[in-house]
Amino acid sequence: MPAFDYSAYNSAGKLVDGVVTADSERHARRLLKEKDLLPSTLAEVSQTAGARIRRGREARVNNFDLSLLLQQQAILIQSGLPLEDALRMTIEQAETDKQRRMVESWRSEIVEGRSFSEALRRSPYKIPPAVIAGIGVGEESGHLDRVMLRLAEDLETSAENRKTVTRALIYPATLVGTSILVVAIMMVWVVPKITAIFASSNRELPFITQVVIGLSEFTQQYGLYLLVAIIASLVAFARLLRDPVRRQRWHELILNVPGLGRWTRMANIADWSRSLGVLLNNGVPALAALKISSAVVNNLYLRSKMEAVTESMRRGSSLQKALEEQQVGSGFLIHMVGSGEASSELDKMLMRVADYYSLRLANAIEVFLKLINPILIIFMGMIILSVVAAVMLPIMDMNNMV
Repeated sequence: MPAFDYSAYNSAGKLVDGVVTADSERHARRLLKEKDLLPSTLAEVSQTAGARIRRGREARVNNFDLSLLLQQQAILIQSGLPLEDALRMTIEQAETDKQRRMVESWRSEIVEGRSFSEALRRSPYKIPPAVIAGIGVGEESGHLDRVMLRLAEDLETSAENRKTVTRALIYPATLVGTSILVVAIMMVWVVPKITAIFASSNRELPFITQVVIGLSEFTQQYGLYLLVAIIASLVAFARLLRDPVRRQRWHELILNVPGLGRWTRMANIADWSRSLGVLLNNGVPALAALKISSAVVNNLYLRSKMEAVTESMRRGSSLQKALEEQQVGSGFLIHMVGSGEASSELDKMLMRVADYYSLRLANAIEVFLKLINPILIIFMGMIILSVVAAVMLPIMDMNNMV
């Protein structure tokens, strides 16, 4: 039974949005009429999401939202509810319209007789392949609730790793951007008005004042052109990165950047190890698990390495040897993988590797933030102090003359 997105006016004349399940569009309109709603727009969920994809706005899924929904389904199934009833209850209690539409799209496929994994695969919302594969194995083994709880934990941890790296970059970038904005305002509007006083004095100005006046004049004359050039360069760079080959080279360059490259490598290896460990633990065949886990890696250069590892495994190589050949990760990863293969506990060893790299990433970024924050504050303070000194020194010199 399909689901329909609607916008309708209620009895108070207020426009409300929602999702309704019906056999057809005509049936959906009748159901809305029974609720005293006057439809303004009505379209099937798959069509509206497909339109977003065609317009370039793919119906992406937030990992935290997906983790929450999987946890809810697992708890409801553990309490004895059938999957369809669990989905319907989740729709009624959904926190956002996007969550409601997404779950409704799953339920509409299940009502038509498809499995949960097939419903996720056919959903207009992009579900990670690792989740679909895990759900499929959970359905076959009869342990769907436990598999969903494990997948939800995996999604949440992976999202937290990405958030950790982003958080490390946002604060310094915000501080630097704010300081540049403040200095630019001073150079364009404040400094010219004050330095105009010095022009009539016919006195030699301090060197720092001459430098600041020169920067102020340059900013007034060429600042707008410089801003336009920077924006144009960023747009051109973003267009260049649409090419997969250029994007892969850029991702390779990122891995060689001190600090950032190490964080990126740790975050991606942690995601890959955790995804592979969860899939193997849930019974997914090794080659299929490796292929799915490679898609989890965001860095395209590392992803190509992981795909090469999968190809080596397909030819009969061990995972440890394949990782050594591709020079992926550190000796710790290779040693743990080797130990896991020897003891037939590869899934557990991979989970330990993921926890190890996640912990290292969190500690490294915490140390970085503790070091960079005072350094940036001192650096920006010195810049602002220099501007203030450039203005105050001539004024103090004029007062001494009086």
